[in-house]
Amino acid sequence: MSGAFTDQFAMLFNTPITLALVILEIFVSVRYHKDYYKVKDTKANLVLGLGYVVVDTASRAAGLVLLSVFYFFGPHVYNDFSGHLVLYWVTLVLAEDFSYWFMHLMDHKIRFLWAGHIHHHSSREFNFSVGLRSAVFEPIEKFLFFIPMAFIGFRPLDIVLVYVFSQGWGTFVHTRMIKKLGPLEYVFTTPSHHRVHHGRNPKYLDKNYGMFLIIWDKIFGTFTPEDPNEPVEFGTVKNLDYKNYADIVFNEYRQIIKDVKKPVSLKEKIRYIFGPPGYNHEGAGKTTRELQVAESLAEPSSY
Repeated sequence: MSGAFTDQFAMLFNTPITLALVILEIFVSVRYHKDYYKVKDTKANLVLGLGYVVVDTASRAAGLVLLSVFYFFGPHVYNDFSGHLVLYWVTLVLAEDFSYWFMHLMDHKIRFLWAGHIHHHSSREFNFSVGLRSAVFEPIEKFLFFIPMAFIGFRPLDIVLVYVFSQGWGTFVHTRMIKKLGPLEYVFTTPSHHRVHHGRNPKYLDKNYGMFLIIWDKIFGTFTPEDPNEPVEFGTVKNLDYKNYADIVFNEYRQIIKDVKKPVSLKEKIRYIFGPPGYNHEGAGKTTRELQVAESLAEPSSY
């Protein structure tokens, strides 16, 4: 995007707002005894957030080159609209939000991708600082999912700009301090929606993937509202006590390697890498689908 609005500007815009939200939430937590924060967990959030920034900075140039190649050689079918600024930006926001939704969906469905995403869910707390606990390798992954947008004619720098601003909203929805947001709940991803996404309760698993808009979840059947009768339990299905920050990031990768080394067929080895998280060839593990089926069978009949 030409002018002052660049991805660097967006990051400078987002940073003080994020820090102000964290400070405000800590104040509310202490003042009203809400217990929103744990020192150890918050330190991990900040360290992993720093790791994200390092990877993002290191991979940014290569990612932009990748998008630029597809932009240059693409058919530019969207060029007819590039002169209509409002249409261009509205369509880009919708296309990018859908691309992120699909990437996020795949992160939860394919174990290898889940291994790079799980540490964002590994906190048992839910506050603004958890929004900084970003998936460390997402800066690399996102460029692969953004290729179709560059290919049809969206400018690479514009794609990155919208992503950075969307991340600002993505941080805002990580809080227990804000309840429901009225009519906004119909269209936008809200804290209530995202609390569900971070829930380890079977009914909340693999729901509400949207970063900015919740419409894709409602269209494709992955939406579940927060149930006032079932408080969200935050974390992962198997909440682990990690040894250090590196263990938080790489633990699931090590588990994949361990599973692949098992004396099983090539087909089973491939499933351990690209199958759903929780898959086990002996049935000892539990995928999201299996957990949700088990819960539905355990519910008392209404008859």
